Amino acid sequence: MGEISKAEEIVLLAIWRIGESAYGVNIRRQIKNDTGKDYTYGTLYGLLRQLAFKRLLERRLGDPTPEKGGRRKTYFLLTPEGIDALKEAIAFHRRVWRGIDECSFDST
Repeated sequence: MGEISKAEEIVLLAIWRIGESAYGVNIRRQIKNDTGKDYTYGTLYGLLRQLAFKRLLERRLGDPTPEKGGRRKTYFLLTPEGIDALKEAIAFHRRVWRGIDECSFDST
C-alpha cells in the first residue's frame, strides 16, 4: 500500500475517533477540534471520495430523517485497509522522528 497524505490521515483519524456515527458534519467538526483546520465540505467530500476509491473507507446509508422527505445520511467506516494505512502512517512518523524530541528544537 502506498503512503497516505497528511490530509487523508487527518480524515481517517477523525472517522476512527468518531466510530460508526461518522458522517460529513461530525467528521468536519472532529477535524476542526483535532487540528484547528476548518475544511470546506468540498474539500472534505473530495477526500472522502478519494479514500473510498482507494478502499480505505466504505460508505453506508443511514435511515431517512423523520421529517417528510427527510434525507438519508451517508456514514463512513474504516475498512481493514484504512486501519492498516493508519498503522503504516504511525510507523512512518516514528521512523522519521526517531531520536528527536520537541526539546531538540529549542535554542540554547
